[in-house]
Amino acid sequence: MPSVHWAKHQFVPEMYGVTRRLYDFEFMYVISGEMHVFFSDETEAVIYNPGDLLFLHSATPHRIQITSESGSRLLGIHFDFYDEFELTTDNLMVVEEEQVNDELFCYLPVNENGESLFMRKYPSIPVEIVRWMEAVSEEFTSAKPGFEMVCRGTVLLIICALLRHQPIQARTTHSAYYEALRDLTDELNKELHLPWPNSEMARRLNVSEDHFIRLFKESYGITPHQYIQQMRHQEAKRYLRESDLKVEVIGKLIGYDDLHHFSHAFKKWQGVSPREYRKICNIL
Repeated sequence: MPSVHWAKHQFVPEMYGVTRRLYDFEFMYVISGEMHVFFSDETEAVIYNPGDLLFLHSATPHRIQITSESGSRLLGIHFDFYDEFELTTDNLMVVEEEQVNDELFCYLPVNENGESLFMRKYPSIPVEIVRWMEAVSEEFTSAKPGFEMVCRGTVLLIICALLRHQPIQARTTHSAYYEALRDLTDELNKELHLPWPNSEMARRLNVSEDHFIRLFKESYGITPHQYIQQMRHQEAKRYLRESDLKVEVIGKLIGYDDLHHFSHAFKKWQGVSPREYRKICNIL
């Protein structure tokens, strides 16, 4: 049964990063921004865009670089597969290379050929995996009685879903549009209150609306509308957790002029209304 050592939403500003290793494993989901990860056995950085999941393996040297000027919003979970790592002030998740303890490195499940069952990158993971990751973060933060068992069971669901998940083919966005799309998504994340019709976004790339939607989906695995809805929901949750702003004000900040429309959209994604979500967060 897996154990969870840490789970949290985090904002990481633009940074170069340092090479590091982990004693345990980490899921890192990209909510917004762009992340480059350099592995010692890869000739080029692996690029993670919003909707992608990074699976960091124990003992693997890597360096994370955040390339977006506006930074990246991430959701991370540190865990092991066999409940073998106990996080203490002495046993940290990140390896201190001056004092390496080889006995702390956690074991990775492998197939009959000794190969890992998991990949480093899962492009455009299904929504249910994101929801499970959010549930783990909320349970871990709450530390309510029994939260450890809930976290264990939910991470097990994530692991099983990844084993079954067949990733889409590598993105093939033409280099001529790559920078333009990245600049556009950076602006989207900063200006979620704007309406952002497909026609306006297509105009910025100087392509037809149909061609723009196709380019966007090839690059991010979801449509522009789905991307915007996902970003708005994540931002709404952040405001509800971290501010005392009224629900209707939060709705306007992320592009909903009508409170009813905002509440309906939020409940469709989260399963509870914005007010109920805030009440739950205040109790935790």
